[in-house]
Amino acid sequence: MTYKELINEVLIRLREDTIASATWAASTKLNDADNVSDYQKMVGSLVNDSLRFVESSHDWLALRDTFTVNTIEGTMQYILGDATAGAGTSFKVLDVINRDTGQHLSQVNNEWLNAQSFPIANIATGEPQHYAMNGSSSVSVSRGPDMNIDLYPVPTSSQGINFNIVKPQETLTLPADVVKVPYTPVLLGAWARAIAERGEDGGSQSGLVAQESLESMKQAIMIDSGNTQYENDWFVN
Repeated sequence: MTYKELINEVLIRLREDTIASATWAASTKLNDADNVSDYQKMVGSLVNDSLRFVESSHDWLALRDTFTVNTIEGTMQYILGDATAGAGTSFKVLDVINRDTGQHLSQVNNEWLNAQSFPIANIATGEPQHYAMNGSSSVSVSRGPDMNIDLYPVPTSSQGINFNIVKPQETLTLPADVVKVPYTPVLLGAWARAIAERGEDGGSQSGLVAQESLESMKQAIMIDSGNTQYENDWFVN
């Protein structure tokens, strides 16, 4: 479901005027649309609030992505992104693997990494076995910064390190932006927030809709988890 469709579905439930296509140009961000009312824009913000809540509740398959770091001899730090796309700074790492050797890398903290890296004259080199997050860098002016990754030992050859992550989608701004996660809990969550914002029902209707939103999300998580059931299995070697 698109951003505009979600906003209009909430507005219909609130018995408010919906946004017509002619009043919101396809290339215009919601907050810049002159003919869209302040109340309609507020509902748009509530849709994004609800979206963030749903996204943070589960490792949705639709939000999974892979970013590859191509190592360079003698280079320890890399940016998890390029001029085209990036991981941002709010992702969750699921797995890190060297696609050339099949070696899984383990995450370490910066204190451990610093203890291994200094003095610099004694730093180990070879195939990376560990990684650590270390600040962020801006690669493109069209989006926010991406996370920096330190690899250890310091690479001695060119290899591809795949970072498999769960990455929330960008904030919805354009009418045709499509929600990646199941839209029903997003819709119901935004509706519940809109009712509560009005403060006209004493909390009864907003509480009911909020409960329906949670039940809808539980059902969606159950379905999504059915396609990742092996992630919850434990194996003993």
